[in-house]
Amino acid sequence: MVPDIPTLMAALRAEHAGQGNAAFGIATAGPSQTQDRFRQWIDRGIPPGIDYLKRHIPLRADPDTLLSGVRSILAIAAPYPVNPDPAAGISTYARCRDYHDILRARLRRFARIIEQHDPGTKCRTCVDSAPLAEREWALRAGLGWRGRQGHLVTASGCSVVLGFLLTRTVLPPTGTIPDQCGTCTRCRDACPTQAIGRDGLINPSRCISYLTIEHSGDIPESFHTAIGRRLFGCDCCTASCPWNRQSDHPPSHDFAFREMPSAHDLLAMDDTTFKARYADTPLIRAGLKRLQRNAAIVIRNT
Repeated sequence: MVPDIPTLMAALRAEHAGQGNAAFGIATAGPSQTQDRFRQWIDRGIPPGIDYLKRHIPLRADPDTLLSGVRSILAIAAPYPVNPDPAAGISTYARCRDYHDILRARLRRFARIIEQHDPGTKCRTCVDSAPLAEREWALRAGLGWRGRQGHLVTASGCSVVLGFLLTRTVLPPTGTIPDQCGTCTRCRDACPTQAIGRDGLINPSRCISYLTIEHSGDIPESFHTAIGRRLFGCDCCTASCPWNRQSDHPPSHDFAFREMPSAHDLLAMDDTTFKARYADTPLIRAGLKRLQRNAAIVIRNT
C-alpha cells in the first residue's frame, strides 16, 4: 500500500507540535557529506574516552549502515532550559531526566504514526549513541544552522538536544536554513579554555565538558582554575548564544529540573546511593569516581 503522504505529514507535524519540540524536519537519506570535516577533526588528535569515534568513521559514511534501505531521516530538536549561571555546578541538560530516554519516547511516537500509514516499513531511532553524523542530518533536515562552536543553532537557540528517526518510508524533505550567525563570535569568545577553533572545530583536550565527563584520569592542573565551580559539563558556549533569547518554545515538563548534588554531597556519597538517585540522569555517564575528582577541584577553587 502506498501511503497518503499529505495525511501522513499532517499527522507527523501535529505530533511535533504536541511534543513541544523547537524544530522538526526531514532529510532524504544518502551518503554523508561531512566525512572530510570529521576526519580532519579526528586527525588533529582524539584523547582517551572518545577514541571510539575513530572506529565510527566508516559507519558514519552512510546511514544505510544503521538501517538497510533507509530512505528518509526525520529529525527533531528538543529545548532544555538555558543556564542562567553557565559557570555553575552541573550543565543544564544534565539536571533533568536523561534526554536519551525522553527523545527515544518521542521518536517512537513518530515511528508508530509512520508504521500506521505505511505498514511493513522499518524505522530506527538514533539519539546520540549510534554512529550517525547527527549535526549534518540536523542541518540537512532544516532544523537550523551550524554555530561558530560547531553546535546546531535553531531559531529558538542552541540549548537543544537532537533525536533522529531513520525510516524506509519516503518522506518529502523540508529543505535547509542558511547561516544566521553573521559576524557574531560570542560562543567562541565565551569559552573559558579557548577550546573552540576559528573553523568551529573543538579541541576536546581543552574542553571542560570533555575533561569533566569523558576524561578518566587526573585533570591537568592548568585547567583547574578555568573549571571553577563546574562539576559536570560546561554551558558557556551555548548560554552565550543570543538566539537563546529568541525562543518561543519553552522546555516541556519532560525537562523539569531535578535536585542535584553539591561538591560536598558527591564526596560524601557512595556508589550505591549515587546510582539510586541519578541512574536516570546524564550524571551516570561520568560516574561517581569522576564526579568526586571534579568535586575536589571545585572545593579547592571555592
